[in-house]
Amino acid sequence: GRLSRRFQPWEQLVHWTTATAFVVLAITGLILGFGKAVMMPVLGHTLFSWLAQLAKPLHNLLGPLFVVCTIIIFVTFVRNNLWKSYDMLWIRKFGGMLSGHDVPSGKFNAGEKLWFWGGVTFLGIVVGASGLVLDFANFDQTRFTMQASEIVHLAAACLFMMAGLGHIYMGTIGMIGAYDAMKTGYVDETWA
Repeated sequence: GRLSRRFQPWEQLVHWTTATAFVVLAITGLILGFGKAVMMPVLGHTLFSWLAQLAKPLHNLLGPLFVVCTIIIFVTFVRNNLWKSYDMLWIRKFGGMLSGHDVPSGKFNAGEKLWFWGGVTFLGIVVGASGLVLDFANFDQTRFTMQASEIVHLAAACLFMMAGLGHIYMGTIGMIGAYDAMKTGYVDETWA
């Protein structure tokens, strides 16, 4: 029943700012990437054009903010996401779900570390770099560079969104108490 602070206000601010930018970029990116084929036949030309005209500048303005947020979130959380020897045990036992016993994990378990290194770091770099190439097309990029960046950006962003859905699921429904930990910063000592 005793509460312990798990996340500092700064960590919460960084997480929720990045998460908000991520969600808005995902929605606007889906509108820009697939809207013409999927949404326009359903909504019609007029409504879709309004959505696209709103989505494009919002996506372009929030992209650089997301890059900055990703760098800040990396610096903020990297210390607790370094791999430890017990992380392989956590992966082998799938966090204890296969054995029914608790597996040591430190502040962040191996699943969270996979999200941090694979999602936030690797996909963040790929999506961020390709997005900046697309956002700032005034540095003598060739047509091929722009086309390649568009394909890389879309493919990596789709992977990022799928992994993000997994993170959102585990942080809300899949792991009881995880959402409250990031919302309030406090967790029950037993949960920690």
